[in-house]
Amino acid sequence: MSIGVLDILGSLTPRFTEPIQSTDKEIIDSIYACYLRDFFDQPFQIDHKNIKVKKEFYSNHIADGLPDFYSHYHEKFVHLLTREISGRTKVMSKKRMFKENRANRIHWIKPILQNCSDPRITHFHFSEDDGSVRQYFWYKAKNYIIILEEVKPDYFLITSFCVDIRNISYYEAKYQGRCGP
Repeated sequence: MSIGVLDILGSLTPRFTEPIQSTDKEIIDSIYACYLRDFFDQPFQIDHKNIKVKKEFYSNHIADGLPDFYSHYHEKFVHLLTREISGRTKVMSKKRMFKENRANRIHWIKPILQNCSDPRITHFHFSEDDGSVRQYFWYKAKNYIIILEEVKPDYFLITSFCVDIRNISYYEAKYQGRCGP
């Protein structure tokens, strides 16, 4: 890298240094504003395809034990800052729980995708059990992954999150079984 060139990926840090709670409306609103900016106000492309997110509003805040103001956010946004609680059965409704590390990194999605050709980003395609082919963008140095699915003519954001010690081998296995670059 040349001197004076900004290392966007290397400079990614969590948005807030103080702990974030699911009830911190002002902080969550500021993260939502970033999300809206990146995906709606200043949309972007990779591989000449638009990055899209679904616009439906979140309606499961009561069942998930999240504050009422979450109903004013897009469902995809809430998905990005929450994680399904493990140990639930398929018979039970899936419940989501706020995860600070997810919320604090939503602003990483756009710069990682815009710099996906950087050698620090492990990019691969994987054929899922349902037949869909998803693209994975894994910034291993920061333990962060973004998953997209092509819905022609665009890419749709499926999710993004921190890869933790519990699931690193799962994503390594997906990478080993990849069906593309």
